Order: sequence, then structure tokens, then C-alpha cells
Amino acid sequence: MINAKLVTCGLCQNYYADPRQIPCSHSFCFDCISGRFNEETLTLICPKCEKVHQYKSIEEFHNRCMRDGFLATMVTQFKRSQSRLSTTPSVLSSRPPSSFSHISTFSSSTPIPRMRTQEIDTNNHDQSSSERSTPSVSNQQSSSSISQPATTRALIAKCQSCNIRGELIVCSHCDNVICVKCADEHQSVINGDVKREWELCKTQFETINEKSIRFDHNEEEVNNKARSLQTFISKHSDKLIQTVENQKNTYIDIIEKHRRTYKQSFPHEQVVDEYESIDKRVGDLFKSADITTDKVSDFLFEIEHLEGRLDNLNKILDSNQSKFPLLTLPEQVDISSLFGTLEFVQLNPQSNTFDPYSIPITNGYNDLQSKSEDDDYVLINSSNHNHNHFKNILSNQIEPISSLSSISHVPKKKLLWQIDYFSVPYYVRTYGNQLFICDKYGSLAIYKLNKSNDIRQKPILVREVKLFKDFPISTTTDDDQTIIDSFVVYKLWIIVFKRKKNELHGTIYLFTHEGKLIPNGKCIHNYPSRELTMDTEKNLLWLLDQKQLCLFYYDLPDIKSNNPEECFHNRHSHVQFSKPFAPIHISVNKNVLAVLDKNRQAVHVYDKKTKQELYEHVNIYGNSTHFCWDMALFSDNSLLIKLDEMSTLKTGPSKHIYLQLDTTKKHNIIGTIEETDAYGMMITTMDEILIGVRINTKGIVKCYI
Repeated sequence: MINAKLVTCGLCQNYYADPRQIPCSHSFCFDCISGRFNEETLTLICPKCEKVHQYKSIEEFHNRCMRDGFLATMVTQFKRSQSRLSTTPSVLSSRPPSSFSHISTFSSSTPIPRMRTQEIDTNNHDQSSSERSTPSVSNQQSSSSISQPATTRALIAKCQSCNIRGELIVCSHCDNVICVKCADEHQSVINGDVKREWELCKTQFETINEKSIRFDHNEEEVNNKARSLQTFISKHSDKLIQTVENQKNTYIDIIEKHRRTYKQSFPHEQVVDEYESIDKRVGDLFKSADITTDKVSDFLFEIEHLEGRLDNLNKILDSNQSKFPLLTLPEQVDISSLFGTLEFVQLNPQSNTFDPYSIPITNGYNDLQSKSEDDDYVLINSSNHNHNHFKNILSNQIEPISSLSSISHVPKKKLLWQIDYFSVPYYVRTYGNQLFICDKYGSLAIYKLNKSNDIRQKPILVREVKLFKDFPISTTTDDDQTIIDSFVVYKLWIIVFKRKKNELHGTIYLFTHEGKLIPNGKCIHNYPSRELTMDTEKNLLWLLDQKQLCLFYYDLPDIKSNNPEECFHNRHSHVQFSKPFAPIHISVNKNVLAVLDKNRQAVHVYDKKTKQELYEHVNIYGNSTHFCWDMALFSDNSLLIKLDEMSTLKTGPSKHIYLQLDTTKKHNIIGTIEETDAYGMMITTMDEILIGVRINTKGIVKCYI
């Protein structure tokens, strides 16, 4: 039988309710330990060992309070056992005294309390005499015994274990009716088993504890190496900047020297001046009456000198060609030639020194993707092998197009309208007759459409809402900022997935369509998820798990629920990907869903019902200058892909090209859009294209058809 102390919380002295284990391995009720958490200092002092635990946020405290499933199971078993034992007195007292003659029919299943020997003898003597003399009185005694405590009875019979007659008790471990001696022997066996298991547990604890200490030591060494590498990268960057500056000055000086040399080598202006001077004076000489021999000799000497200079100038002009400076730019600046590829290698415990120049930082394809601030997910670079495999796929299966000049003849999509937004429009969504625009911190603007799903007319602003009170401040570090990863809308709620920039797990919040948090509308989401996408046709919430490389979905309710967080307890696997697949974006329409593979620049389109892949589109348009970063599905299953300009030395606004592809096997381009600093994107049910664009710290949303 389970000891009651094992299932009792040390704080509230009641049975555990939602037992949670804190980092020091002590367990308490979740409500009890939450009351001990200091929200101002973000610390928790263990009530048992008084160890101080430091957290970065309340959400981290909730995430690290792990549910103790073992304790929860023990509580359930203990309560079930108590419920069974509570029925024992009524079972025994309801039987007449003569029923002891039929003990074999119930002794194995009915617990019998242990009693003093004196009480057993007295009760047996009184009972037997009353039975022989006055049966009616005996029946009265039996009836009155119902209300008496069960401790007034005992049983002398044969033990089920040793088969020797004696006082029987109920074993607290196996619930069998056995004698005291057998119960003591059974307890000795149990104690031996417990002692043996505890010794095994102690051995395992010592091994894991030693391993954990080594891990902490290694983690400190890793942090030291990381800080050293950060310093090296900073210094190396400064050197590169200085090298570029020196090269710039060198080229400018060379060009300036060439200009001066060219000007000095061809004295055309001096020759012209000398010619014009002689010509004027010769004319004056012809008009003068005073022509002496000396004047004629001087003019002849000057003319002869001018002829010599003309001959020299003629030779220079014949032997030299006009040259101007020309700078030949490389086709593409490879970032690996400047910084290299960042990799994470296994720590060598034998190594006690750190040499930043020994870190293998060679080229990797993903390093060329210099994204703007919307690139907030954790990036794990592919290996060089995967990089070469990716290049081989492109070279063997498709013929790359080096530029997008071939699409200049493709018609551009028409701008229908645009509206102003007071922040950066990261998310643009529609539902019914409403348009929702939100930034990555929860600043929401709600617009009203002319009628349901009618985007052709410019919407009207209804209200502006702050979904969260913890709006970012300037003192918050970039990694500690909490941002909105995903923002979707369906018939019951606005669903927001919020996390820290350097993490993949976070919290799901549920709001009304007016922007108010619903009761119980907060759910801790510990899965490494990204890109939540709503399927309004089926009430399914799709999401990507970048760790397990899976596409999952939640089945959301069709009507309001008092416990909406229960909707996110069970997720269903739909498609499993294999390495080096790197899913970053998904899009859904009525019949199909599409997933963008970042590594291969490929969009995979699947049938939602059969899970079969219908087709694959690999980006071949300007792959040397542009990177496919996002995509969306039209109602006919065709694609809209977003190409971001790649520049490893990018200094200005990001430039983007949107390509609408047809449904043929060649996926021909049938429409284009060009934008600068574009963020949010969606395709409406009527195939209009909505794009959010940043203008400094604010933005606009444009509608194209």
C-alpha cells in the first residue's frame, strides 16, 4: 500500500494536485509552487532544500516546472486504494456472526482489521454462548454491531500463506489475509527489494551527477570559446573594413594619377597658344613697313621651333590611344572569402587552449542569405556536403538563369489600393468582413470590408489595439525580446504564437476578433514550432516542427469552449520530411498545402487528404542574385513566390520580386510585383494579393490583382 506521505504536498499538506518538479528535483502542487515564485526578481527558493533558482521570465518558470507523471499516477492509485478500503467496515458488519464459517468465500478479497488477542477471545466466547442460547438476541447483537467500529472484531482462521491457524490480518502491501508472522516475513522481503532498488538508484544518481558536473564544466569552457570567437570576429570585421577602405583609396589615387599624367603627356593647349601667337605677329609683320633681317630671322626660328613641337605631338598622338579607367566587378562576392562558414564542433575535453584561427570557418550556402529583421528563427547551417549536394542537384536537373532580365516582358500585377499602418506590417490576415494587420509586438489594426471577403474596395479602419502590455523597450537586449512568430485568424479566435527571438518554443494566446484575451486563453507551447497557418475550411491549425522535420496540425473546435487550451494538448502528424530538408514556410488552400524547403529552394505541394506530393517547384529564377524566402497558394493550386535580393554587403533597403506561376509543368511566369522592404503577405479567397511594406518605422498594406 502506498504511504500517504509520498502523495502529500509539503506545502498545502493535501494530496498532490497537478504535481510539478522544479530543477532541484523536488515536487509540489503547481499552484503551491507558483505562489512561492517571486515575479519581481524572477527567482524561486525551493521550500525543501532552499536552493535558489533564477529564471529569465515567467514563461521560462512555467516551462521548467515539469509535470511529475510518476507522482500523479501514485496519487490516483492511492485514492483508488483509499476508496476501496473505505467500504471495508460496511462489508464486514453487514454479515451475521455465523458467516465466519464461510470465510473461504471472501477472505481473499475482504480486508480484515488487526485486533488485540483479549478482544478476540472475549468476543468469540460471548458470541458462541449467545448463539447457542438465544438466537433472537444474537440477531439483535448482529444488527447493533453494524454501527460499531470495525476494530471490535478479529478473525482466528488458517493463514492463506502458511496454512497455520492463528490471528489473521490484512497485509498492507498485497491486501491478502495472512497471519502476523507471514506479514512480517513479507515486509522483510519488500524491505529487501526496496533496499536493492535504492542501491541501484544511488549508483545511477552518482554516475549521472558526475556526468552533469562534467557537463557544467564543459559548458563554461564552451562559453569562453564562444566569447573568444566573438572577439575575433569583431576584430576580423574591423580589419576587413580597413582593407576595403585602403583598397578604395588606392584605386582613387591611381585614377587621379592617370588623369594628371594624361593631361601632361598631351600639351595640346600650349601648342595652340604658341601657334596663335606666331600667327598674329606674322600678320602684323606683313602689314608693317619696317621689316628688318633680324625680325625675319626671329620669326623663322619660332616657326622652326613650332614645327618641331608639332612633329613631336603628332608622333605622340600616333603612338598612343585614349585610355579610361574601368573597374571589373566580380559576378558575386562570396562571403566565405571574407568571414567563412560558422560551424558548431564537438568540444574536445583534452584541449585547454583556444585558437580562433583554427576554427573551421569555410564557405556555406546559407551564409549568403543576409536577411532583415524578420529572420527571427534559430538557424542551423547545413554542412559542406549538403551544400555541394544542393549545387549538384541544381546543375544536373535544371539550367540556372543568371538574372531576371528574361521576365521583363511579363505583365506586372495591378495595384488596386493601399492603406496606411502605424507600425511595420508583419502579418496581414482576413476573415469574413474584417482585415487584420499586426506587427511582431502585438500592435493590431482592424479594418472593415465592404462585405464578406470583398477586398476590391478599400477597407475602413475600425480600431487599433495593443494585444500585449509588455511592449518592447530600448533596454531589452535583442535576444531577450519577445516577438510574435505567427498570427492567424479563424471563426472563434485570433491565435498568436509568441516566443523569444532566440528560441523556438513559446506561448499560444487566444483573443476575440476585437483583440481581447479570452478566459483560459493562454497555453504554454513547448514544441519547437514555427509558421502557424490556419485552414479555415477544416478548422485545422497547421504548424512546422523544425526539430523533428514534421508537419503537424491541431483540430480546433467549431463552437466556443470553456477550456480552449485543451485544443493544443494533442497534435497530429501529417507529413514527415527527411534531412537535409529545411522547412521554413507553409501555405494552405481548400485542397492542397505547400511547404518551402530553404536548403533546396524548392516548394513541395501536397494533397491534404491523401498526403501525396502533387508537384515540386525548384527556384531557378535569378538564383545567383535572389533567394526564395516565401510563397503562397492561389485557389487553383498555382504559386506566388517571393524572391529576396541577396547581397552579402547589403547596406540599403531590401528589394523583392514576386512571381506568379501558372499550373503547367514548366510553371511559367504570368505576373510580377516589385517591392522594397516587404514583410507580410497573403492571398485572399478571391486571389487578391496583400503585401505589407515598411516605410521607416511605419508601413502600408497594398492590394494587387
